[in-house]
Amino acid sequence: MTTAVLEARTTVSAYGWTKLLAPLGGLAIVAGIVAMLVTPAGDDSGETPAELVAYAQTHDGWLVAIGLFGVASIALAGAFVAGVHARLREVATPTESALIVAGGIAFSVGSVLLMKMWAAPLVDMPDEPTLAIAQEQAYLSYDDIGWFVFGAAGVGAFVMAVAASFAAMRAGLPRWLGWLGVVAGILSLGGIAFLGMFAWMAWFTVASVVMLVARGRA
Repeated sequence: MTTAVLEARTTVSAYGWTKLLAPLGGLAIVAGIVAMLVTPAGDDSGETPAELVAYAQTHDGWLVAIGLFGVASIALAGAFVAGVHARLREVATPTESALIVAGGIAFSVGSVLLMKMWAAPLVDMPDEPTLAIAQEQAYLSYDDIGWFVFGAAGVGAFVMAVAASFAAMRAGLPRWLGWLGVVAGILSLGGIAFLGMFAWMAWFTVASVVMLVARGRA
């Protein structure tokens, strides 16, 4: 009897720990983005090759940090998306479940690619000034692609947020909060204009808090 009780408690404890991964992953992503905005990492890199070289030389450590955060984001976003899908699996329709996963993957891949595209070319810069200027000139030629990747990540967030919000309302989430989630998802489409980023960050934060509260009541 004692052994059975201990095994049951161990199982519950382990399950409770895995339910923490999703909200912690979501909150960590938001915290990392906020940190990049309020630290020197978010400084304007400039619009000319010379300005980019100067930015890279004075922000080398911050650029490495962005790159490392981009790598970590693969696991953080994966945990968050998997957690959202798992929590709503029993109430979501097959289409909603598929959209949560597909949107989450699109967001995760887009976000990681974006951070790599904008940070990696500035980290490994030649010491020779002429070569550095030439490299940053090339960087400017594909920098705009990053904005479209940014917009694509916002579309992924939109798909996931809207599908998850409708499913969550059927699971008992207050309808006003669920509809706010839908609105945040729609606003995420404005990613290419930066507005969308704040919308999906808000959705990630609220969704993570809801999962934490739900875990505490379980």
